[in-house]
This record gives sequence, C-alpha cells and structure tokens, in this order.
Amino acid sequence: MTRSLSIPWLAVVLAGCVAVTINVQFPQEKIDSAASNIEDLVRTPKEAPTGPAPTSPRSGGGTKLISLFGPTTVEAQAVPELKTRTPEIIAVIESRRARFPELAAALAKGCIGENNQGLLDVRPGTGCPANVPALVSAENRDRMVLYRTLVEQNNMPPGDLARVQAAFAKAHRDKAPAGASVQDDAGQWSRK
Repeated sequence: MTRSLSIPWLAVVLAGCVAVTINVQFPQEKIDSAASNIEDLVRTPKEAPTGPAPTSPRSGGGTKLISLFGPTTVEAQAVPELKTRTPEIIAVIESRRARFPELAAALAKGCIGENNQGLLDVRPGTGCPANVPALVSAENRDRMVLYRTLVEQNNMPPGDLARVQAAFAKAHRDKAPAGASVQDDAGQWSRK
C-alpha cells in the first residue's frame, strides 16, 4: 500500500522540478534609451564625471508556496534593465571617447557621415584630414564590438543585433551636429 501512494507523490514532486526557460525580448524603447545614454557618455569629455551605474530594482526575495493541486498562476516579471556598464562595454566607451574629438571635427567638415546601420561612412567633405579612413575604421570596429557585446551580455537573440544597430543609428542621427551628413532609415543621405 505504501508503494502505491508514493508513486503519485513522486510524480507531483518531479513535475515541480521541470525547468522552464523564457526568452525576454527587450522593448525597443529600452534599447533606444540605452543607445542614447551610451552615446552621451562617448560625447562627455573624459574629465567630466559620468555618475554611478544605473541600478535595477530587485524583486522581493520571498518564496511562494505552489499549489500542488489545480492550475498554477504565473506572474510576469518586469523586463530587466539592459546591462550597459560591464567592463567590456566601458572599455569600448573609453576607446570611443578618446577618438571622439577627431571624429566630431571630421563630422562637422562633412568628411564622415552617420549611416543607418549605426556606423560611419567616409563622405566627400572639404579639408578632410588624411587619417579619416583610419578613424572611421577604428570607430566602426569599436561600434560593432559594442553592439555585439550588448546582444551577448544581455542574452538577446542574435537577430536583435539589427535592432541594436538601428537604435544606435537613431541616437547618432539625433546627436549629430547641424550640417552633419546623416542617412535616414530609407538610405537617403542629407545634411542635418
């Protein structure tokens, strides 16, 4: 008789041990906000304070007793904050920050432009320094490291790389100075 009672209980206990993985897709607004904040850091002079890293609220640490009989209600948790202040991301921000004054000057002269993939393109400007292609190459390399790192460290699906790049492209367009070359989402170049 003991054996017949233990089998159903064993089944109930094992059913409670099933692991469930839920992929969370970050809303575009969170990605856009993170892109804008990172670009503000890149444009902030090195001497300026950057402020503390943002913290995300933690949910209560209590445990809930799950009913063994009947359906279980599962509550959706808030979408977590994007990790934007990891050592890898900070290193890329610092590298880009050191290069930014030269890029800003080339951007103002029309020597480079912000494309719709969150990268720089060499543009036909006047009085362009000879090192513009090398600057663009180094900057684009850092930008792609940043984009890929954000996707990987936040456990985003690989397909979200395009969403991250689009968010940064928008941030670059918004923060570009007047007269800078920018490419819209449709691929058309214009002066801001």
